[in-house]
This record gives sequence, C-alpha cells and structure tokens, in this order.
Amino acid sequence: MGQRAVPNDVSLARDNALVGRDGETERLRELVRNVAAGHGQAVWVEGEPGIGKSSLVAAGLAEAASLGCETAWATADELSRRSPLHVMLDCLRIDPRTSPEGRRGMIAELLRGGPSTVAPGIANPLWPAMEGLLALVDELCAAAPLVMVIDDMQWADEASQFTWHRLAQVVNQLPLLLVAVCRPMPQGEQVDQLRDSVLARDAVLIPVGPLTDSQASELVSSLVGEATDASLRNLAAAASGNPLYLREMADVLVHERESGARAGPVTAVADGAPASLTAVITRRLGFLPSQVLELLRAAAMFGHEFTVADVAAMLGTSPVSLLAGLDYARNAGVVVESGPLLRFRHPLIHRALRDSMPSALRVALHRQAAEALARGGAPAERVAEQLLAASAAVDRWALDWTAENAARLTHQAPETAVHLLRRILDHHAGAGPDQLEVIAATLAKALFRLGRNEEAERQAWQMLAHARNPELAAEMRWILARVLFSAGRNKQALAVTEQALRAGPSAMWRARLQALLAMFLRADEGEVEIAESGAGQALALSEAAEDRFGIGYALCVLWLVDSVRRDHTRALERVDRALEVVGNDLDHRDLRSWSLDNRMFTLQNLDRLADAEANLQASAAEAERRGDPSQAALHIGAAVHYFWVGRWDDALASLDAVVAEGPEVTHYGLRERGPVLLYHGVAALIAGHRDDRPAAREHLDAGLTEPVITVSDWENRDFLTAAEALDAERDGDEPRALALLVPLLSARPGQMTLIHQWLPDLVRLADGLGDDATARAALHACEQEAAHEAVPARATAAANRCRALISSDPGPLVDAAAHYLSVGRPFERAQSLEDAAVLLARAGEQDEARRTLNAAAELYGGLGADWDLRRADTRLRPFGIRRGVRGSRKRPSTGWEALSPTELKVAHLVAEGKSNPEIAVDLFLSRRTVQTHVSHILGKLGVRSRVEIATMALSHSGGAQARGAPLSSPRRA
Repeated sequence: MGQRAVPNDVSLARDNALVGRDGETERLRELVRNVAAGHGQAVWVEGEPGIGKSSLVAAGLAEAASLGCETAWATADELSRRSPLHVMLDCLRIDPRTSPEGRRGMIAELLRGGPSTVAPGIANPLWPAMEGLLALVDELCAAAPLVMVIDDMQWADEASQFTWHRLAQVVNQLPLLLVAVCRPMPQGEQVDQLRDSVLARDAVLIPVGPLTDSQASELVSSLVGEATDASLRNLAAAASGNPLYLREMADVLVHERESGARAGPVTAVADGAPASLTAVITRRLGFLPSQVLELLRAAAMFGHEFTVADVAAMLGTSPVSLLAGLDYARNAGVVVESGPLLRFRHPLIHRALRDSMPSALRVALHRQAAEALARGGAPAERVAEQLLAASAAVDRWALDWTAENAARLTHQAPETAVHLLRRILDHHAGAGPDQLEVIAATLAKALFRLGRNEEAERQAWQMLAHARNPELAAEMRWILARVLFSAGRNKQALAVTEQALRAGPSAMWRARLQALLAMFLRADEGEVEIAESGAGQALALSEAAEDRFGIGYALCVLWLVDSVRRDHTRALERVDRALEVVGNDLDHRDLRSWSLDNRMFTLQNLDRLADAEANLQASAAEAERRGDPSQAALHIGAAVHYFWVGRWDDALASLDAVVAEGPEVTHYGLRERGPVLLYHGVAALIAGHRDDRPAAREHLDAGLTEPVITVSDWENRDFLTAAEALDAERDGDEPRALALLVPLLSARPGQMTLIHQWLPDLVRLADGLGDDATARAALHACEQEAAHEAVPARATAAANRCRALISSDPGPLVDAAAHYLSVGRPFERAQSLEDAAVLLARAGEQDEARRTLNAAAELYGGLGADWDLRRADTRLRPFGIRRGVRGSRKRPSTGWEALSPTELKVAHLVAEGKSNPEIAVDLFLSRRTVQTHVSHILGKLGVRSRVEIATMALSHSGGAQARGAPLSSPRRA
C-alpha cells in the first residue's frame, strides 16, 4: 500500500519539537512498537480544536515505517459526512472512479455500479462495500502491521464510523493500530456512543489538554525567539495554552512586525482566551494576495481536501493557471500536499476561509461546484453533497440533474439520496409532474432500501395519491405490500396487492404482484391450493415476459407451497430451477440468497446433510465474495444446520458472528423478527442442553419478549419454544414443559414449521406424566408429516421414536438410531439411544440397556450436553443401571485441548500466516465467522495476538499433520 502522506500539522511536528507532550508521544510510540510485534490496539485521542492532536499523533507514529508498519491516514470534514464511506475509502486509498486491482477494485466496482432497473430488491451497496473494506484491512494486516488514523472523527460519515467500530472490535486479533482523533464529548449521539463503546473494550484514551504557562512560553520562544515586545510576551496568556492559537497569533504578529505594519493588540476577553480564533486566522490570511485568497475560498467549497482539477473546473479555468497561486499558498503554510490531493494545513484554516464569506456567496459557490463536478463526471454523491450544502432553493439545473440521477444516487448513497430528494420535494417550484413523480417514487425506494419501512410506507402512499405512471404505481404498491406484510399487517398487504392487480399493470409487474399475492394467501389465509394456482399463473406470465426475477420469485413461492405440504422432493426441484434462472446476476442477489437458504432447508429435511453442508459452504463463499448484507441470516441458518449435525461449538461461533460487530441481529440485514427469534432460540437451546443456565436465561428473556406477529415470527419460533420447555424440565416442572410443547400440535394453516423434530420429546414428557392422549396426538401429527416423505427421512425416524415410546418397544428406537448414524445426526441418535436404554431396562435387559446408555453418553459428552447426561442417568438409576467407569470425558475450557475441531483448523491456518479472508475461503466459512473463531482461540489459549496463536500451533503441529495440511513457516500472522 505504501505509507500515506500524513496531513495537517505534521510539518509543524517536524519543524518544531512538540512541547509538553512527552508522555503522550511515548505512549503512542509504545503502541507502535506493540503493533509491530503483532499486538493490535484501538486508540482514542481527544482534545479541543488546535490543541495539537494531529501533531502529537504524527510524532508518536514517526517510527512506524522503520518498524515495518504501513500507515494510512484520512481526515474527515463537515462536507464529507454526507458521503457514505468517504473517509474510510480515502484512508485505504480507494477511488470508485478508477479501476484498481484486487480487493480495492471489487469495492470500487460495488460503489460504482448502477442501479437495478428490473429487480425491486433491497440490497444496499454500502453493506457489501463495508464488508470489502474489513476484508481489505484483514489482508493488509496479513502482509504487514497496519496503522490506521481517522482524524476529526466527529465529522466522519456514519458508515465510516460504523466500519471503524467493527474494526475496533476485532483489533485484538490483528496487527492493527487503530487511531481516532476527535474533539471532546459531547459530539453528537453517534460519535459519543462510538467513543464509549470502544473505550469499554479497553481502547487507550489519550486526552490532549492545554499547555501550562511555562510550556506555552517555551513554545513562543521556539516560534519567535526571545522577545521583549509586549504583544509577544502576552501571547502565552492570550492563547489559553492552545498551541494552534499560539502559532497563528505569533505568525500574525511576526508578519506585521517584519512588514513594518503597526502590530495591533491581541483581542482577548477577561479570562485571557482569544475572542475568536477565526478572526486571528483571517487576520493572518489577510497577508495573502487577493487572487490567492479567491482561489482558496473556491477550494474551501470542496471541504478540507480538494483536487486542482475540481477547483479549476469550478472557476472555469485550466489547472495550469492555478499553479502559481497554489504554490504561494503552499509556501505560506496554508495548504499541504497529501498524495494526489491538496488539503488545508488545519481544518480551522478551512473553516475560517469558508466562514469569512457572506452566506449568499457560499451558496452560490456550492451550487457552482455542483455543476462543475457534474460536468467533470464526478460520482453522483459528490454532486449531491454540494447541492445539499447550497441552500433550500432548487433551481432548474438542480432539479433536472436530481431527476436524471436519482436512481443512481439511491444505489450509491441512499442516505444522501434521501436528504436531497426530500429537499427537492419540499422546494420544487417549476418542477413538472412527471419529474416529481419519479423523485417521489425514488425517495420511497431509497427509504425501503435503507430498511426505514415506516417512512417508506408514508412516502409510497403520498406518491400513489398523485400517481400518473402505472409502472411506478405498481412498484410503489409492491413496496407497500412487502412493508405491510413484514409488519404483520397481512390483510392490508393483500388489499394493496389486489388493488395493484386491478390497476392493470404491465405483464412484468402483473406477474410479480401475482406471485406476491400467492405468498400472502398462503401465509394469511392458509389457502395453499389458491396460492399454488396463483404462483403458477405468475410463473407463466413471467416466462412470457422473460422476466428472470419474476420467474425466480414465482418458483420460490411454489417452493413455499411444496414445503407447507411437506413435499420436499418437489420443493427441491422448484428451488433448483429458481437458482438456475436467477444465476449470479447481482441485481437478483436478494432472491438468490433466499433461494439458497430455501435449498438448505429442503436438503436438511430430506436428510441429505452432506449436500446441505455443500450448499451452506457455497452460500458462505458466495456471500463472502460479494459482501452480502444477508450474512446475518446466513449465519443463523448455518447455526441451525450445525445444531442438527452435532457441531454445537460451530453453531455458537456462527451465532457469535452475527452480533460480534454490534446490534447486528436487528440492524444488519435482518428486517423481521423471525430470524431474531431463531437466533435466540438456537442459542438458548444449546445453552440449556449444556446446562449453562445464565446463557439460556439471557437468550430466553431476550427472545420471549419479542412479539410474534408475522408468519415469519411463527415459523421461526419453534427453537425458542423447545428451549423454554427444556428450561422448565430442568427446573423439574415437567407439566409446564409439556404444556409449552402441546401448541405445536395445532399448527396454523399454511405454516411451514416442521414439528416432527420436537415431538419425541413431547411424547417422552407425556409418557412420563401418564398423558396417553397427548402422546398419541403427537404420534399422529408426526406420522402425518412422515407420510409426505418421498423416501423415509427425518419425519419417519421421528415417528418411529414416538411409536416406540408409546408401545414400549425399543426396536424402532434402535432403527431410528441407526438411521441417524447413517445420515450424521449425533444428537438425535443420542436421544434415541437414551430412550432405547430406558425401554430395555424396563424389559429387564440390563446389560444391553447399560451398553446403550454408554453409547448415548459418549455422544452427549462429545456435544457437551451435560443436562442430557444428567437426565439419562436419572432415568436409568431406578433400574440400577449406571454408566461404565470410563464414561465421557468433558473437554477442558482452557488451553490447546479446549479448542474445537474447527478452531484447531483455524489456529493452524493462522500459523501458516493466512489472513481471515484466506482462512474463510479454505474452510468455506464467512470471514466474520473466522474472526469469531480467532476470538475464541485467543480467549481459550490466554494469548493476545495471532503471533502467539501461531507459536502455540507450531508447537502442536501434529494436529495440522493429522488433518493433512503441512505447516509452512508462518508469514506475518
């Protein structure tokens, strides 16, 4: 990457020794030495404007290059805060207008791409771009220790702040020194929360306070030498210990003295602080020639940094004509070079230049800058920044540009689009009705894309009140229907969809709406036959219109119908065809992600678990390549799969990956409660089986407070129900446990939830309580699901277990256990063996019961299912049967032996010097799941860095040889 030029007061830090900052500088130098040795850290440097934060950081990082570290530095400003990821892209040297190679090129392509014109998806390109940035940092850290500085964090855009926050949460597992430079609190809720969050995770806080009187005097002497002039002697008192105040005021007075001008007094108030630093800086800049000041004021419109080409375009001249003026400003210390850009030496200089202009002139210059940027082909969000900085008034050019670029702006910067589109709608004098309709519809789509459903609903209704374009009206009703359905307002969703169909939309929209209507009927009315007919009609219409999105969507609705009927063989055919039709088109990635998730569910229910694993790996690899915002849902789906195949540590790692970066369950790709309920349900169920009462209670409390309103809520709540019943049983309240499971027997019409997986537990509880009627009702429900299986699979095995418990015949349980062994379901196999041991003991076959119990115990031990072990022992103890002496060995909680099989693989790949993205590719995992595994490894081994993981892995290299992966000498781990 190369070392990034460091902006702001670096020249001052080099020309003048920092005064009064020895302790802070040494602390930063120590952190640089630590990161060079592989130990990452987050640092928060704060102090008032001009106090010398940037100079301090520059001095503290001065040894980074000589220690083998790469340095990246970017400074935010007020204008760039509306441009998503602006600061982070600048820091990592990514320009979406160019075509860099590798990971940078992928990120640029994501942000440069145009909007979809055919798929009403909800994908926000910022999410995959953020994932790409995080992966890029992983890769850079694998090559060399990295120092990243974001200066003036209080002005950073929200997406950049969120990305920085996510990096701060994994900084302990990377050779990454992450530095934020910021003004003191309060700085707004977002920044204050960011600060509090990272400091709560042991980030280093370095406050930079005022200089003492003696330190201020020392700095004055270094700037102007020994002096007797009264104004110079009073500088230290007048500046209140602020180094920038001292420098700027000294510079003004020195210029006046050298030019022979009368040196005016330093303006001060009673407490000795300057009345206005802006006035002092403006006074200093007054020595510049008028043409240079004019040039700098124009440059100030672009923010803290600018390109010569942009300023030339704005002024209607050539870049060559600006060289003399810019050289003068650079020699005067007003601007400095920063790679291909120029930037003002300090943000306060930029602000003084901007604020010294009348507001009417600033408005005109921002408007002029917007048009100049548009002519030069700048990204839409940069033009929008200037229009937003101009004024509330909207002229004809701004109106035309916004209408023409609204869709592209919504794709590239949805938040910016929302602000500008609302501005246009509020001040649209002279706009035509067609333009306003496009802008209003685009605003609704932007809000929907951002997940702001309530606002999207209001905007869509407002647009429909004056809709003239039938295509836009159809799309608005599509958005409305989806918003209403996701909120559980199914009747309204149905009504809106039916109204849209009566309006006579185009063939494409008729097909899509018809498929949507079929899905709603299946969910709300349980009208499976009508839903099937409607989806079939939608499929035919989409095929006639050659609408790939419509075809894929209709096939997924038919998949839903088949799944409700438990016809998983036919459901698999539907979803396979949907994936074939949709292909890898990024415009359809939402639909493709849904289809892949559906396919894994179907394969699980066909007991084709190896194929389900391959599907999961393909989904993870695909999502990782494109930074899919649905990864949270993918992690939860992976956790469900790992639960059933007995990889509970991997299940928990997948769940941890969902929330490792913050409030992700509700913020990152999950718009409905259904997946949230599933998240808490799986976590609570594993915790319950492992007898981890605090964790189980935490997830039960969180999950059970979520309202169950939508069909997605109902279909994803079963794990939570099972966990709640298990919790009651662990408390010795079997009647309540049974009562919690009984409602599963009354599934809502059209609901896709599969209940057979929970019914053997229900029968076991009912049998223990002598409730034969409930046990037989459960058997009947299980047999109904089994009857639809084309080949005997999950439901058939579950029915065998229920039947065996009712008839007290261990034979079907042994058969079920054999089936679970053949397909790879160790937990259900253990449950079957436990029940078989009880029935064998009842029949007086003590030896066989003991052998069967030991086999179940071995499986439970491997899962860490301590509660199940205790329950099995308790059930067999009345028959005088106890496990063998060897029993099951519990895995230790710390040390190398505590690592799960996946964690062992990750540790050895870390030792090979691989980055998290590379490990993700090797193991078919997501990068965030790998991060979670690395975090768990650090905790279990009690080490602080990847270097220490590598050292321990090399000392246990036999584990790597056993898995067939020869260890090489580590690169930088």
